[in-house]
Amino acid sequence: MYLYDTVNALANSKQIDIFYLINSDTSVQQGVWGGLKSKVKTNGLLRTVALVFFKILTTLEYKILSVFFQDVRDHSKILSIDEYNNNETVYLDPVFSASGLFVRYSDEDIIKIKSLNLDLIIRGNAPGIFKGDIINSAKDGIISFHHGDNRWNRGGPPAYWEVYLRKPSTGFIIQILTEDLDGGSVLFRGNIQTKRSYIENIVHLYNVSNPYLAIILLRYATSNQLPSAEEKLPYGGSLLMIPSFTQSISYLSRTGLLYISLVIKRLVLRKDERWSVAFIKAPWRDAILRKGIQIKNPANRFFADPFVITKDEKTICYVDDYCYKKKRACITAIEIIDNKKYSILDPVIEEPFHMSFPFLFEYQQELYMVPETSKSNSVRLYKCVEFPLKWEYQKDIFKNVSVVDSMIFEFDGKWWMLCNMAIGGKSDHSSTLMAFYSENPLSDDWTAHALNPLIFDSNIARNGGILDVNSSFPIRARQKQGFNLYGTGLTLAKINNLSPSSFSEEEIGQISPEFFKKIKGCHHIHSNGNYTVYDYLRSESLK
Repeated sequence: MYLYDTVNALANSKQIDIFYLINSDTSVQQGVWGGLKSKVKTNGLLRTVALVFFKILTTLEYKILSVFFQDVRDHSKILSIDEYNNNETVYLDPVFSASGLFVRYSDEDIIKIKSLNLDLIIRGNAPGIFKGDIINSAKDGIISFHHGDNRWNRGGPPAYWEVYLRKPSTGFIIQILTEDLDGGSVLFRGNIQTKRSYIENIVHLYNVSNPYLAIILLRYATSNQLPSAEEKLPYGGSLLMIPSFTQSISYLSRTGLLYISLVIKRLVLRKDERWSVAFIKAPWRDAILRKGIQIKNPANRFFADPFVITKDEKTICYVDDYCYKKKRACITAIEIIDNKKYSILDPVIEEPFHMSFPFLFEYQQELYMVPETSKSNSVRLYKCVEFPLKWEYQKDIFKNVSVVDSMIFEFDGKWWMLCNMAIGGKSDHSSTLMAFYSENPLSDDWTAHALNPLIFDSNIARNGGILDVNSSFPIRARQKQGFNLYGTGLTLAKINNLSPSSFSEEEIGQISPEFFKKIKGCHHIHSNGNYTVYDYLRSESLK
């Protein structure tokens, strides 16, 4: 399915001619899932037992999860790319090493490939580690995925060891192949939040990463240049292999306990991780978060994503107000009366879809809000017509997109939108930071930044608020995502450079979930100079 999606995107571009280089016979491969006799001979009995057990375990996990998740069911879907074959198919005969790990091609096959005068070869699902002159058979080489962060993860299985080791993120690279295992020239690097199980993680990793191969190739078709490769560094890690029998048992028990504890917590104990909001009368640099006033969540609701503004002698904090009964949130106003008192007001914007992250900005002496409305597949703009409670919908800034946590502000003579966008119709919003710019914030004409995505890293991409927005160097709050936990903390980064062709920011500090007792996360902070508002995560009763 993933190869099909890439080929489909390229073929529809009308900019690329595609040849298919197909291994005509892979039955000679004596690798992991070859004949049992060959496996025992190559790997030894114990390792073979571990290989078989791992295959059984992951097959069962796939079958169980496919009952509940459409993405998992789609993961192994077989689609034909024959419809895109505009040229004669080229058949190759691979020669595998005794271990089945390495593959070479004959001189005749190399001549056959070179005669096509290809600019680039895309490695799809061809097995084995390429060796020999096949590496140099196209002008710009062979482009390929490695599903893992090759700075520490070389080998395999892809997306497994991140779950086993409880890593907060799972990486991938797009590379030009060399003969070094997972050590090619890195053209693109990304990280996603690690899911709680191997199958969930690998499905999510493939889904989120796959669109970027097509993006790189389409840009290559336009510019005739690949992205500049990263500088290489020595690799000091080990070569990761199929887990041992003991490691598989450990993975099974820990993952099983994770699912069981989740069921018990929600269905038996009736508890869940609930966000809450706090405030303190202090500029953000002077704020001592542990001294903040905690706003009590109403029954069967919780507050998150606070933004604060003082206008008409009133200080109002707008929040994401989630209702468990409705299974969605609206935007509610909370009046901060002084440094200790508050009053929960009425909802100010409620739609038939989920809303959150009520970002505020002022333009031409009018107050606007651009809340998160990804469930409507749009970025919606609202105007305050009677402060603080009356707001009216103005228009869709973007349509037919899945965008969360948009922040609109003026910087260096342009209006900017920094947002977290799901690419390729997928649901991941925590991994990529995108930027768009316009001459004014009410414009219908927003231009994408030349470097989009500016960031592809679940540890720093997602917006968690903005500070000093009217200064020369705004401070972007960046969410950190943990293993199976959304919003484990924040880093604060100063935006040093933001132009249509460049972007840079510098981390200046971090906020950890330690300021209140028994909290597990924090993922948002904002300040208007007088008050600082922030949220935090705690396990609470659903009542």
